[in-house]
Amino acid sequence: MAFPKSRINLKYKDIDGGRKSIYLDYYKDGKRVRESMRLYLLPETNRKAVAGNKATMKKALEIQRRRIEELTAEENGMKIETVEPGIPLAKVIKDYHSEILNRGDKSTANNVMGMWRAVSAYRGDDVSLADVDMEYCDGLVDFLRDEYHTVHGKLKMTTARAYIYLFSGALNLAVENGLIRRNPLFFVKIHDRITRERPKKQNLTVDEIRLLMDTQCPVISRPQVKQAYLFSVFTGLTAYDIVNLRWKDIKTPTDGKASVWCASRKIFIPLSSNAMRWLPETSNRRGPVFKGLPKETETNNILKLWQGKAGIEKRLNFTLARNTFAYLILSTGADVATFCSLLGVTSKNAKGYLAMVDRQTVSMEEKLKALQLD
Repeated sequence: MAFPKSRINLKYKDIDGGRKSIYLDYYKDGKRVRESMRLYLLPETNRKAVAGNKATMKKALEIQRRRIEELTAEENGMKIETVEPGIPLAKVIKDYHSEILNRGDKSTANNVMGMWRAVSAYRGDDVSLADVDMEYCDGLVDFLRDEYHTVHGKLKMTTARAYIYLFSGALNLAVENGLIRRNPLFFVKIHDRITRERPKKQNLTVDEIRLLMDTQCPVISRPQVKQAYLFSVFTGLTAYDIVNLRWKDIKTPTDGKASVWCASRKIFIPLSSNAMRWLPETSNRRGPVFKGLPKETETNNILKLWQGKAGIEKRLNFTLARNTFAYLILSTGADVATFCSLLGVTSKNAKGYLAMVDRQTVSMEEKLKALQLD
């Protein structure tokens, strides 16, 4: 079925793990809309995956059919009717909350209650389902984006998006239960109005790195923690890489340009003099590099003590160490391709890292200052 500027197609986008994300592609009011359905096709490696994909496609086709009906209704000025008048919106959300709880998903159920507090703050808690039309939903989006405050302050956009999805889920349940014919939120443009926030990546400054280098690890019997952490700062190795690092992965050719093999990224990372400084001194270069490194919980506790002893406010963890390595690379004026290669990220995923530094040209003195801290 097709009509001008409202043809709706199912399309697919390749994502991680060989999966495909299904989305709707259509035109509305002369503008192209790509609407995520939050449905995914799995690689058909077994019968269960084949059956699951078949059920997913059936659901996708039903949503496509429903969306065509909804857009047709909108273009012809048809109202989205309530089958049973006088049903409180509170009951619809309560039923949705109960369904989520029955699935055993307490976290999402708590978020549903947060969503209900926001919806109640919008126009009160005595709204009926019949009052929830396109105008109501459109106003709710603006309210969550611009006005709603919790006890913690203005609502984060990430949370606002989550609340909208949960509200839509409650309305979808109302459709399934025959309480309304269509979900009015489907007609409301959301994605360009409530954007996903990405928290700014933190990193250690050059002065903070020096503080850590000059501060003794508080647990003297565990020097591996300080060594491993600072080695991560100067190589970008993750906690997984550090734990699994073997001496055979350290390459020291005759030309003196040492490097470390990063198995998770399948690349060799050049070792600066600072990185080499934190390799343990040993005559037995076999097995793990940081032999005796405690388990994750104990390591985190030692990092916390070390952080306090050094007078650093940022919470030490290996994600912060990796971010710091990214910061050091970018501070040298490295091009994006080199940066992405060393970090093992795509240019798309590099954006958060690139925002850590001013990308203006820096002097050679500043470049050396960033990498040679000793």
